[in-house]
Amino acid sequence: MTEQAQTQIKARQQRDYTTGSLNRNIWLLAVPMVLEMGLVSAFRLADMLWVGRLGPEALAAITIGEQLRWALSGMAMGQGIGGLAVVARRIGEKDHEAANYATMQAVLLALGLSILFSALGFALTEPLLILLGAEPAVMPLGMVFLWVTFGGLPGFLMVSIVNSLLRGAGEARLALFMQLLAYGLGLLVEPVLIFGWGPLPALGVAGAALALVGSQWVGFLCQLAVLFSGRARIRIDWRHLRIDPRLMWQIFGIAMPSTIQMTMRSLSRTILLGVVGMYGTFAVVAYGIAVRVFMTAFVPAFGLGNAAATLVGQNLGAQKPDRAARSAWIIAGYSLTFMFTCAVAFTIWAEPIVAAFNDTPGVVALGAQALRVFAVGYVFSAVGAVMARAFDGAGNTTPAMAINLLTLWGIQIPLAWVLSQTLGLGTLGLWLGISAANVANGVVFVFWFRRGRWKQRSV
Repeated sequence: MTEQAQTQIKARQQRDYTTGSLNRNIWLLAVPMVLEMGLVSAFRLADMLWVGRLGPEALAAITIGEQLRWALSGMAMGQGIGGLAVVARRIGEKDHEAANYATMQAVLLALGLSILFSALGFALTEPLLILLGAEPAVMPLGMVFLWVTFGGLPGFLMVSIVNSLLRGAGEARLALFMQLLAYGLGLLVEPVLIFGWGPLPALGVAGAALALVGSQWVGFLCQLAVLFSGRARIRIDWRHLRIDPRLMWQIFGIAMPSTIQMTMRSLSRTILLGVVGMYGTFAVVAYGIAVRVFMTAFVPAFGLGNAAATLVGQNLGAQKPDRAARSAWIIAGYSLTFMFTCAVAFTIWAEPIVAAFNDTPGVVALGAQALRVFAVGYVFSAVGAVMARAFDGAGNTTPAMAINLLTLWGIQIPLAWVLSQTLGLGTLGLWLGISAANVANGVVFVFWFRRGRWKQRSV
């Protein structure tokens, strides 16, 4: 390593996000984090575009398969939030040795859980596909997609978890580079694996799954190399290679509400998808397209939310709770402005957006309807997402869990069922139920964050 490179690494490691201009610190963290989340969404969009060429059945298979994958992976990915909160607090306290030790414990804990959930995924694949009403033409495609996905699940989960630790340490640009490497590779190889090239056979939906998990394993191995090398503000040290039940339990305890929240969120979407499936394959495809389009637009909200988690955690560690709160409010304003702009655009150009993924008339009509109804709800969700991540950064993960469970299970699913089935509104009722729950989610998060009890959370 050259002297200039060493100087740059040292300067990055010494950057202090608990002092100076809030707006400058927000964008130093947020821009790489938004780009990082953008890569994930770009891959998901490309995934849908490529698989869309295989027909509605293939699109339905990956829509159902992805929901099941996230239902299980959410259990492990919540652990990244526990690690982020502890690492961010130790960095804010300027205790780098403790941050390194927490990093090792968080990685060991997450790796064990990811292996467990990989095995669980294999066991549940077929019965869950049956439960969700996968049609005969969709069933074998869904099985293949999930078998490949769960086979490589540990690498897929660990990339996300390690990047959470890097973000907690303030290493936003390094986390971005890791995702650029992993998802960039996936974007390059996915069409080759799906459609074949030269002597390589066309693998269809199995190729889509293989491109994702294979590229994530490459990214995880590169993350380990960086953490061992000492090029980041946190590192993995062989001296810390032991099981510390106390610290693991602390990380697990902080993460558990987020783990429950992510898992229940994914399960609620899975159940909701089962209700959507009652209206046929076209409805499932339309729902999948609409959700992916908005999730792509939601990238800045997720990236800004990650910046809020880092700034809140580090500023609380530095005993600056008011600065932590101001960071979250400013970031929420940015998120709201961007999502409102996207919602207007999606409302105006709904049909051509859906047709870009699949131009089947039935799919376009239902997808455009979903985009327009979802628009209002996602504007409120953009604020709620930032506040949820601010709670996570503070290590106060219970409120976010309670609010999300209330809006998802207490409002979204019952309301979607009543409007679509009881009142006979069909798919329109489903979309209205989803959107109403998103509105409630944003409103309740703002109210709870203003109470300020999260400032007293000890980590």
